[in-house]
Amino acid sequence: MHTPRLILAALLLATPLLIARQAEGQSTEAKAAADQGAAQSQPAPSLPDQAFRITITFKTTEAGKTTTQRSYMLVATPGDRNWHLGIRDDSRISGMGEPSGVTPPYVNTDVDMGEFKRTGNSVYLGLTISTGDFVDNPAAQPPNTHPIIRSRQYNVTPTLPIGKLVTVYSAVDAVNDAKVEIQALVQPLDAK
Repeated sequence: MHTPRLILAALLLATPLLIARQAEGQSTEAKAAADQGAAQSQPAPSLPDQAFRITITFKTTEAGKTTTQRSYMLVATPGDRNWHLGIRDDSRISGMGEPSGVTPPYVNTDVDMGEFKRTGNSVYLGLTISTGDFVDNPAAQPPNTHPIIRSRQYNVTPTLPIGKLVTVYSAVDAVNDAKVEIQALVQPLDAK
């Protein structure tokens, strides 16, 4: 009679150990499966941020002749939200308009880039641009006074292929036979 009691006692004592070992085995299998699934579903490690050189060119043509062409270069990294790039290029022309009390004419270009994102082989730019220049007024007396001042404002948000020069804005003023173009080129900073 002692033998069945010993067997029963051994079973009662061993049962919690067997259950614990079985649960541990299932936990290990589940963890291995989860690790394998996680390894499969994890995205590839991200590439380091790459800086780009952004060249913006403004060109004005009147009567088929280029009257102004200015280029500006910025360097930026896509997705970096800690920056706001801007260019201020202003010039006042002295000696014109001053005798009559008129403010001297100016030439200005202001460029603000508020967004820059990369997707594959393209980039998205958010640009706010304003330009101002002047031309002689043929009706002004004496000559070289009261020039015609032209101001332009642009908001352009192009998606550009990397490494290709693209015209992002173009307009023709048929009255003055003038054409305005804005071109952009985005290249990796380390490109030769």
